[in-house]
Amino acid sequence: MNYINDISESLAVSAFHGTSFSPEKRGAAYRNDYAATLQADYETLARHADKGGTLDKLAEEFERYRAGYRRRMTAWLHSHSRCISSMIAGPSNFPVRRAQKRNDIEHKRMGELIHFRERAIRAAIRNLRPDLAPIMAGDADAIERLQDKLSRLEFLQANMKKINAAHKAYKRKPETLLDADLTEQEKDMIRAYVPAYSWEPHPFAPFQLTNNGATIRQTKARIEQLTAAKAAPTQTKECANGLRVEDCPADNRVRVFFPGKPEADVRAALKSKGFRWSPTIGAWQAYRNTWSLQFAQTFIA
Repeated sequence: MNYINDISESLAVSAFHGTSFSPEKRGAAYRNDYAATLQADYETLARHADKGGTLDKLAEEFERYRAGYRRRMTAWLHSHSRCISSMIAGPSNFPVRRAQKRNDIEHKRMGELIHFRERAIRAAIRNLRPDLAPIMAGDADAIERLQDKLSRLEFLQANMKKINAAHKAYKRKPETLLDADLTEQEKDMIRAYVPAYSWEPHPFAPFQLTNNGATIRQTKARIEQLTAAKAAPTQTKECANGLRVEDCPADNRVRVFFPGKPEADVRAALKSKGFRWSPTIGAWQAYRNTWSLQFAQTFIA
């Protein structure tokens, strides 16, 4: 798709009347650059959507980004159209202070355009790649995501071992590669592999297998830990004044329920310890750890 018509030709040309001897060429160049940027960004987001299995969300995410980028590009062009150069306008009676003020505004609009693109692309990738999101203990699907991660790690470990074994056999007898249970790409990798160091005799170095194996063990341990936490009951302690503290391993949260709005110094102390107000639950809550548990206990000590 060609995005060049997002920016009108008349706006692009008028943006450089005061700063260029050839505003038509400058305007055309910026319109082409705008279209090329959007095309490249769409391809980037499409790759992430494909990897994340979110192709159904690609159009919505890209159109949101495109609208924001077009709006800021247009704002920058409008701002640039008010800028003037002494080479174009002539040095006689040139309004230096006014020109500098307009240049400052133009630089600000360009900065907004650049920063928006950086932030918006990162945000779109986060939405298109749920598989890259950190797995929090309190997530409802934390165990399922960890099990999926474990499956991928175990497949990778087995595949790396299989490729190394096939490479070892290939070095002894090249024809064994023809019947190996590998993809053509993997077979080509084995044929082309040349060790860079003596301690890396096969396509996958020993440290890669060791590191992946350690990650497998850590993931298994975390699954066991979360499974036990999900099954653990919530422990509640109450005071006579109605204050209540809940230790909820299943949600990975520590919650403090006050009978009313706590004083400002209490709220400040809660925030300093990582507690945040949850209107949905009606409590101050923090991630469950030794420090949040100890702090919560001070209210009922």
